[in-house]
Amino acid sequence: MAPAVLRGRAGRTAPQGPGGFLVMMAFRTQSAVQPVDDAGASDAAPTPHEISARDIVSAAVAEGLRAGNGAQRVTTAEVNQARDISGAMRRLPELPEALDKLLPYVVKHPREERFQALVARALERVQDPRALLVWRGIDERFPTSREAFFRVLRWTIRIDGVDAGRTLHAERFPEEPEDPSQLLIYGRGLIELKDFDGAEAAFGQLVEMDNTPESVLVALGRLYVSLGQPMRAREIIEFARDKFGETKHIAQTQARIEQDLRSLSELVPDHADSDDHLPNLVIERVFEMAIAQREATTDFEPRRFVGPVVLINGSLGSGGAERQFTNTALGLNRAIHSANPIAGADIMGPIHVVCSSLHSRAGADFFVPQFVEAGLPIHEYSLFAEYGGRPRYSRVKDLIGFLDHLPTQMRTGVVRLTDALKYISPDIVHIWQDGSVLATGLAALLAGVPRILLGVRTLPPEDRFERNKPEYEAVYRSLLSARGVAIVANSQAAGERYEAWLKLPRGSVRIIPNGLDPLSTATDEKTLALTRKLESFDVKAGFTIGSVMRFDDNKRPLLWLETAASLAARVPDARFILVGDGPLLGKATAYAEELGIADRVLFTGRSPRVGHWLSHMDVFLLLSRHEGLPNVLIEAQFSGVPVVTTPAGGAAETLMPKVSGTVLPSIDNLEPDAIASEVLAWRRDHQERAELAANVAQWSRERFSMRRMLELTVDAYLDR
Repeated sequence: MAPAVLRGRAGRTAPQGPGGFLVMMAFRTQSAVQPVDDAGASDAAPTPHEISARDIVSAAVAEGLRAGNGAQRVTTAEVNQARDISGAMRRLPELPEALDKLLPYVVKHPREERFQALVARALERVQDPRALLVWRGIDERFPTSREAFFRVLRWTIRIDGVDAGRTLHAERFPEEPEDPSQLLIYGRGLIELKDFDGAEAAFGQLVEMDNTPESVLVALGRLYVSLGQPMRAREIIEFARDKFGETKHIAQTQARIEQDLRSLSELVPDHADSDDHLPNLVIERVFEMAIAQREATTDFEPRRFVGPVVLINGSLGSGGAERQFTNTALGLNRAIHSANPIAGADIMGPIHVVCSSLHSRAGADFFVPQFVEAGLPIHEYSLFAEYGGRPRYSRVKDLIGFLDHLPTQMRTGVVRLTDALKYISPDIVHIWQDGSVLATGLAALLAGVPRILLGVRTLPPEDRFERNKPEYEAVYRSLLSARGVAIVANSQAAGERYEAWLKLPRGSVRIIPNGLDPLSTATDEKTLALTRKLESFDVKAGFTIGSVMRFDDNKRPLLWLETAASLAARVPDARFILVGDGPLLGKATAYAEELGIADRVLFTGRSPRVGHWLSHMDVFLLLSRHEGLPNVLIEAQFSGVPVVTTPAGGAAETLMPKVSGTVLPSIDNLEPDAIASEVLAWRRDHQERAELAANVAQWSRERFSMRRMLELTVDAYLDR
């Protein structure tokens, strides 16, 4: 008989069976659902055309099937060796070697899902978009795979947005499936779509079904473990044990759950048998311990100068936050070497720059040359020795037994960064962006840093689909309960949203607008070649509209191109420049062809010569859904280019209406023709264009100077 009704959210009853409400917590490094038994694969080998349209794994599968390798027995040693290879790969330069070692396993065992999934995970680890193609292939070959579809769904949401994810899920499951294995996949997909009520109902029904096999119930129990719900997992596995007996898989899973619950009972003894946001209670308890340790050992005496500073970010990719991170680090470093005070305070330093990794994905080292030129080293904490190489003496030693119950990023930050920060003993740690706050905020507390700034750049996690996880609120609230911890934002809009989210008094978040220097218009051979291509267009220079963006769902490049098509229909001499790359670049290029404007649009790809391209634009158009304080809008105005933008985040704070730009009336309800009309309002003849450019540049350079940004940063560092 299934377990009794479980308590769900206030005011409602959860479904029968152990399908209580879900709290999405990505706490485990392993995939959420590990297969218990082998899934069947299709016998048909892909055609050469299908291979070229698919992925490297499909090619390896086809090779193996042609060689007649489909019947080879898989050994435990082979699986363990392949897992070790995939698990050891952490950096982009290691990917080719890892693939060279993993793909032969696929060739040898083309009907074995596990080897194919290990290749996909290796690609995912460095955010290689080929992972989507590989997962799609696995999903086609193994329709009962408990991992492939939700991975495809996750990548689709990341690249094309949540609406595309919902469409994909609806196409796969036009109706709720009756087969237990498919119902598990269906519910797991709903979790990716943040439809926790729907997933809860599906899992409750799954338990009630008479034909649900042991392997599906065990997989469901493991899923609840990975979601940070061990009490739900225990109920699932106890029900499976009553139904099927104490089999090997049930016993192993139950032992894991009981071990988790024992350690949790030590950490939160008053709540270990409760389902009330247990993962967040764990986070809060660990922070309480860290704060108490910090209070007992840290000197909070105010400083009148800026001493050692550690700036932390995930990477040095080409994003706006990374640009401001770079500007701040290099600006402080210049002040040290020139002995020039900032805001009346001496900058003594040193400045330490710490990133999670510079090789976690392509382009993660975009700003590295500027640090090399300045002679400022960059440290990758993902490569630091765990516990400083000495666990017995680590600052973390009292928490080691509880680390498995923390989010993966936080656990990594604690074990690799805490003792390094203690060794450096900075006066200030300045953490940039939500992901790094989650990963390293606890490490900064445990290291006893007296002043910790949490730098936020856009809307809070609850407003962003991909970051809407409850652990963020627990981490921010816990950090802000500690002395000397504060939030800084780069826009008033972001600051006010974080205050509302965390229920902070108005004005609690300090505002430090971005600071920039005018971009150089210097060029290089590649850029000159692209410029010649621009000049070769049949449409000669008349009215040039451009943008600098990451080609993803947030920036909406397809809507941008529809606006370009509307402009082209109205303005015979209109042409367009798009700078950047991203997962939608290929789709955007094809869409320009479809719209009939490919001969007017120059796609430059990623370019370090943004200043050069801005100098060729008459209007800059940005159609983001979410933003912090967009550097690209400021840089365009620095270059004398008026801007047209959505009101996303702090975008409206970057411009002066009717002087330097236009804010569109809405983020979502936008029509290409209406956008085009706003862009056309900034068209000027040659003489008026020069006057407009001078006014735009003057206004923006006065408001967003590097000096002002550094002065406000130093004021925040010294809490004055």
